[in-house]
Amino acid sequence: MPARVAPLRARQVSSAATRRAILGAAQHLLASVGEDGLSIREVCKRAGVTPPTIYHHFGDKRALVDHVVDDCFAAFDRALTRRVEPADPVEALRWSFDRYLEYGRRHPTHYRLMFQPSAARPTPAGLAAYDRLRRRVTAVAAAGRLTAAIEDATATCWCAAHGVTALVIAGYLRPDAAAVTLLRDATIRQLTRDPAAHAEARRFGRNGRGGTRP
Repeated sequence: MPARVAPLRARQVSSAATRRAILGAAQHLLASVGEDGLSIREVCKRAGVTPPTIYHHFGDKRALVDHVVDDCFAAFDRALTRRVEPADPVEALRWSFDRYLEYGRRHPTHYRLMFQPSAARPTPAGLAAYDRLRRRVTAVAAAGRLTAAIEDATATCWCAAHGVTALVIAGYLRPDAAAVTLLRDATIRQLTRDPAAHAEARRFGRNGRGGTRP
């Protein structure tokens, strides 16, 4: 190995370790005191670094918080993408609701951090996770089984899953409560039609919204 390469790699490893220490400390504090209570001084104390080190790696407090939140969304997305979802697009929506709730139950701290910032600030991983849901809804539309606009249906699915998950995490609902299944199935039923109904609509030239195909 060239003489200059070893020190470079050592610095890269050290830099990565420093970033992990800072993010770990910030994540712990965010879970404990929230964004408003987070102080750079306390992050430095826990991570064993100085303020300039944090500013060098992340810029400022807001950017640090956004990075922690983005990491949580990335972990959430990885947890879903490594699972095999149903081939049927409507069942895939039902499956994603269940997996969303499952992740929130298993990782309540991460889940709270994903939605805890004092103001909504979408991060790249958060937008990617939402876009994955949008693609599932788009697949339902492509199969001719969606009864609402794609963006409206996507937002509705997210509202239902997020609301239930937040209530379960907070202890207001049991995960096996009938209300959880009823809401999931009612949402899916409202937004989709079964294959037989779609075939019937195509047979008579209807577009499924009270009109006719041109």
